[in-house]
Amino acid sequence: MKIKAADIARNLNLSKATVSLVLNNKPGVSEKTRRKVFDYIEEVTGEAERQKEEKNKQELENKNIIKVLFIDNDLRFLKDFELDVCPDSLTIFEQEARRMGCIISVTYASSTKKEDVERVVREANEENVAGVILYATEMQPDQFPPFRAIQKPMVIYDNDLGNEYHCVTFGGVEGIRDCVDYLVSRGCRNIKYMANTQDIFNFQQRRAGFRAGLRKNGLPLEKESIYPLGETTSEVCEATLKYLDTHELPDAFIMENYQISIGVMRALRQKKISVPEDISLLGVDEIPDYLTGDILLTTLRMEHLERDLFTMLFLEQEMKGAISCKFKSFSTCKIIPGQTVK
Repeated sequence: MKIKAADIARNLNLSKATVSLVLNNKPGVSEKTRRKVFDYIEEVTGEAERQKEEKNKQELENKNIIKVLFIDNDLRFLKDFELDVCPDSLTIFEQEARRMGCIISVTYASSTKKEDVERVVREANEENVAGVILYATEMQPDQFPPFRAIQKPMVIYDNDLGNEYHCVTFGGVEGIRDCVDYLVSRGCRNIKYMANTQDIFNFQQRRAGFRAGLRKNGLPLEKESIYPLGETTSEVCEATLKYLDTHELPDAFIMENYQISIGVMRALRQKKISVPEDISLLGVDEIPDYLTGDILLTTLRMEHLERDLFTMLFLEQEMKGAISCKFKSFSTCKIIPGQTVK
């Protein structure tokens, strides 16, 4: 809070010149007067903060809440220090919530801890909760049943967990199938899919798309066509170095997510393998070029913004009255040419 010198002078019966000397730490003012001015500032700003907190509390009590439940299985996709996309989603959720006259409340919970699940379900069913977004990136289908106890309008985000709720996620099958088509059109025949060692829904969809792409183009699906490398970029880099020591270079790698892209490209640089001269690379989801060695990666763009908007659109309709027909929304993906495919 900004306090004017004139207001301080008027309320303390001092001259503006005296107050100015105190605020600018100039000599010519007694220590008693100096302390009097600073005590007043502390009192006024403290009261202002208390009023602000009380106002925020009242607004929270008076407004409907949209709960965003992040279900965390400690798989690093929701909390990753290298490239955290969750804040971008929350920005869209908050903008749309304000338009709807609501506020966003975020909760993290571990689906492996019964007390965590019971707590978030209980909180989601509180009277002032208008709707729920279940951020289910890391969830497995067998972890979902307890969340059926949520009695508020709910949309499943980043997963497909049945036919009772709207589900909004990426079109991974079609997207990766298009990646295979693209690489084949550029002369690649021996294409390997470098995978994360986790088995979440998004990755299952992408791997299914890779297999479909191979079938469509008459390419063989071999035992090591889909090759798991690790979870973190350091694990991926180390596993890729070992792969390069024991395997011939294929025509191209499709890299399952940004951890795979970053780790694989680090390993290729260490081995002094030239991209795209020696091998073509296509990564899923765009990442900053400073994380890929200043080369522009050819990527499959995942449309995060539109997906977030549609999530809120479905939730808004549910909050107005349950829709008898539920929708599964798979956003389309687009290949963005870079410098890593011949």
